[in-house]
Amino acid sequence: MAELSPLTWTVGIAALVIGILAGHFGWGRHWRIPRATLHPDYLAGLDYLVTEQPDRALDMFLKLMDTNTDTVETHFSLGALYRRRGEVERAIRIHQNLLARDGLAEEHREQALLALAQDFLRAGLLDRAEGLFLKVSEVPRLRVTALDSLRGVYERQHEWQQALDAYRLLARIQAAPPGLVAAHYLCELAAAAIEGGDADGARRLLREARAEVSPFPRAAVLRAQIAEQAGDRDRAVRLLRHALAEAPQLMQEELPHLLRLVDASSQSALLADLVAQASHEPNALKRFVFSAILAGQAESAPLRAAIVRVLADDPTLRAFDTSSPDDLGRVVHEIGALLANAEKYRCRECGFAGRHFYWHCPACHAWDSFESYAIVKLG
Repeated sequence: MAELSPLTWTVGIAALVIGILAGHFGWGRHWRIPRATLHPDYLAGLDYLVTEQPDRALDMFLKLMDTNTDTVETHFSLGALYRRRGEVERAIRIHQNLLARDGLAEEHREQALLALAQDFLRAGLLDRAEGLFLKVSEVPRLRVTALDSLRGVYERQHEWQQALDAYRLLARIQAAPPGLVAAHYLCELAAAAIEGGDADGARRLLREARAEVSPFPRAAVLRAQIAEQAGDRDRAVRLLRHALAEAPQLMQEELPHLLRLVDASSQSALLADLVAQASHEPNALKRFVFSAILAGQAESAPLRAAIVRVLADDPTLRAFDTSSPDDLGRVVHEIGALLANAEKYRCRECGFAGRHFYWHCPACHAWDSFESYAIVKLG
């Protein structure tokens, strides 16, 4: 999550200070300006914030909160602001201070446990976060938030069965995310089953995944892997082509695999068919041509006209001389070298870019958010 701007941070803290003052003087109850002089510690705490001394400000406000039982909500607001700012240790300190308070109402104790679990999650302390989320999930009014957060913890730990179990608990109370999430959990379990040699278990899991979402390209890719292991290459080719038709962003990853599944004598016909399918849309053709170049197919006869067309249509590449076979070969070679080291994919949710394809974005943890992304500049 992006760090808050200094202005946002200052405004947020100022609002918190007003909240503290409101609790201290009872503005919310009486709506009157107090005659009493402000406590010097309030002004000192605000001064520490303005002069960017957050630790001293935190000490001062915690001291004031300890003497005023009307500041529980301010605790939560200040802790949330610190957590959003990335200052997790301060957020943890606030919520632990709150939990240590004598006479804290049970609902506030439960809310503080949830906030502390969120602090631990932001800090990467997954085991501690998991334990607290499990405890809070037993509280009916916080159950949905705790279970969904727990599902996120299991995702990060790659504990896919636990993540699926949390998803199904949410589904029972009609609070689950889209079925696509459960389908990916099932595919993760199926991939592990395939690796462990349990093809029947993998097929069962993939049927469950397709019941959640259909069509589902990831399931088709895994089914193709099972078919290949069983020696049924024709079925594997059909499944992979189906996956590529549904998810063109997989082309760079799966085209080499697809080409390995067909005989050398059949590769030209396959490439010609894929060119014809992609030709109706410039971006699709460019994606396929780049994928074919990366797969070492630049010299294939069915690709030549498509490569020339892509180079002519691209404003970056059209300036280069490709009139002779040697010139075309040089440009294609340079494109291949650049693509080999380029960031080929980008998450449409957070903008994270990388050279490898992920079903689960490692930055923002979104599912199915990666799309093909390649910018080639020759100079």
